[in-house]
Amino acid sequence: MQDQPKAIAYRENSFYKDGSGSRPPVEGTVPRGYLREDRSFFFGKKLTASDLNQEQKYQMAPPSATGNQTNPFPDDVETIPMPITKTDLDRGQERYNIYCSVCHGMTGYGDGIVARRGFNKPSPASYHQERLQKAPVGHFFDVMSNGWGAMPNYASQVSVEDRWRIAAYIRALQLSQMKSPQR
Repeated sequence: MQDQPKAIAYRENSFYKDGSGSRPPVEGTVPRGYLREDRSFFFGKKLTASDLNQEQKYQMAPPSATGNQTNPFPDDVETIPMPITKTDLDRGQERYNIYCSVCHGMTGYGDGIVARRGFNKPSPASYHQERLQKAPVGHFFDVMSNGWGAMPNYASQVSVEDRWRIAAYIRALQLSQMKSPQR
């Protein structure tokens, strides 16, 4: 029983034509835990027409939102695709203070300790500039996931849920720093 014929992974094997004992995964195979069907939740992007052709239950954004040339981020979702509670906002603040405040500052003006110590070419973005106040919330999620300019991506350090919580906290920061309209 000790000397049975068997295939040992990654070792040479004469049974298969290619000489390898390992078989490549079937095309389209997704590892367990890595199926990302909900495009808006996992990527912060709106569904495309091809996504809708697969008979999913989501609605495509209205044409005015996707075809508008004044919107620099037409594919990013406008709303956070998960419910946000006070606990989530507190967690978002905690994660923001750990990962984001060193560059963007505690109030989001791009004046964190890294920027004050000399890393200012390019300067970290201020969340209070008009372009980012108008940006959809999916843009912040996308930047955290993929990086932007000199900012690295944080996808391996910050979970998907926490990235949405941070995006919610960024919106709260923006609202807290807005000037109230004069009456």
